[in-house]
Amino acid sequence: MKAHSSAELCIRANLQYYYRREPMLCLRWDEALRVEKAAETLRDRLIVRLGIYVGMRAHEIADARIEDVDLINEWIYIPHGHAAGPRYAAVDFETLRLLASYVGDRQRGPLLARSNGQPITRWIVYYAVRKAAEKSGVVRARPIGPLVLRHTFATTWLHRRGNIHLLQRQLGHQQLKSTAYYLDFLPDEVKAEHARLFEPSRAVQRWRERVE
Repeated sequence: MKAHSSAELCIRANLQYYYRREPMLCLRWDEALRVEKAAETLRDRLIVRLGIYVGMRAHEIADARIEDVDLINEWIYIPHGHAAGPRYAAVDFETLRLLASYVGDRQRGPLLARSNGQPITRWIVYYAVRKAAEKSGVVRARPIGPLVLRHTFATTWLHRRGNIHLLQRQLGHQQLKSTAYYLDFLPDEVKAEHARLFEPSRAVQRWRERVE
């Protein structure tokens, strides 16, 4: 029997973990909007929106500060990402409007705060998303948390033909392969391309149905 080095065994173990991992969960866009609508408070709604419209991680939402938001340029500065380091993430106008309403006259401090003014925790972020998801009636095999909203943002970006390199910057991925992982979860895109190549007349019909 061939002996394997410790490095080879480590690589094999990582590959086995990779191929055994559970499928990624994400929502359809209409389901994501239902989760947002089910949020009970403005703070909870903003937590959901920062997930589905900006693609922020749970700890990034919890750590966000008022002074990191640029209302003029429509950015939020995220100083503590993962390996890719700090980044600027684009924020949609409606989320910025709601943030301005929520923050009010406060100039500094946590963007989303508890009743005592202290920053929220990632567990508060998780609970807010899960509670809204349960109330919305959107169900998946596993509980819906902030990471599912981030996955939904990424797959929606790609489904709408967004630039994958810009998505990499928005999400704060150090390597493009991390962003390309989302391409594996676009079955509708695969079916549409298959129809275009092998069933042209059906592809036209599918395109018309999507437009309508």
